[in-house]
Amino acid sequence: MTDWWQDFFDADYIRLWSEFVSPERTAAEVDGLWQLLGLRERSRVLDAPCGYGRLSRPLAERGAVVVGVDQSAALLGHAESERGDIGSDRLRYIHHDLRQPIPEGGFDVAINIFSSLGYGEEENDLAILRNLRDAVRPGGLILVETAHRDLSVANFVRGLKPSMRLPDGTLVVEELAFDAIAGRVNACWYWYGPRSSGSKNASIRLYSATELVALIEKAGLRFRSAHHGCSPQPFKAEAPDMGGRLALLAERA
Repeated sequence: MTDWWQDFFDADYIRLWSEFVSPERTAAEVDGLWQLLGLRERSRVLDAPCGYGRLSRPLAERGAVVVGVDQSAALLGHAESERGDIGSDRLRYIHHDLRQPIPEGGFDVAINIFSSLGYGEEENDLAILRNLRDAVRPGGLILVETAHRDLSVANFVRGLKPSMRLPDGTLVVEELAFDAIAGRVNACWYWYGPRSSGSKNASIRLYSATELVALIEKAGLRFRSAHHGCSPQPFKAEAPDMGGRLALLAERA
């Protein structure tokens, strides 16, 4: 399996995916994380991976002390350029591969948001979860938010072919193929527009909720609860989207 993610997260990703996730969705997720994780002034938060700082910055603006970690230099560079007047005592970014032990510890909370597992083999995901466990203090919380297998299968059954048009007129179309044996979605995104055209490919392992809980417990964490995305709302596998996005809350014993 190729390490497709090594060059996937570049300037094109920032431009396209920042349009996929609206400011309203980000604000709602920050509200939900603050409530669900019991955050308060000076809570130490590890955002791993942090991407281009979509959640790191607003969490720091609310008063948390945030360290964002990511393997993409391009995303971290953009995050730094958008930090505004938030000082390094409240927000720092580290270039790091999460499959390796994280160089800092003692966090109150670690968050792994926006389908950031499943890129490589299962042992890679287990290593990431163990490193998140080691980075939080005893009793600290870890939240993993992701798409899940049942949601994706429901979308395939309904024949959905996602597409969107960006404000500058760029059309983005997503094509998906599901490998039920490997449990992976192989995705290709094509875009055509006045500024550029191109494509990106990815292959992501989609765990069922049951598989993901088992992986979390294998990493030495204690599963606490399941939620509808980044919110305190309980997860319920119902309706056409099988509950939507899944967030699992776990604790370092």
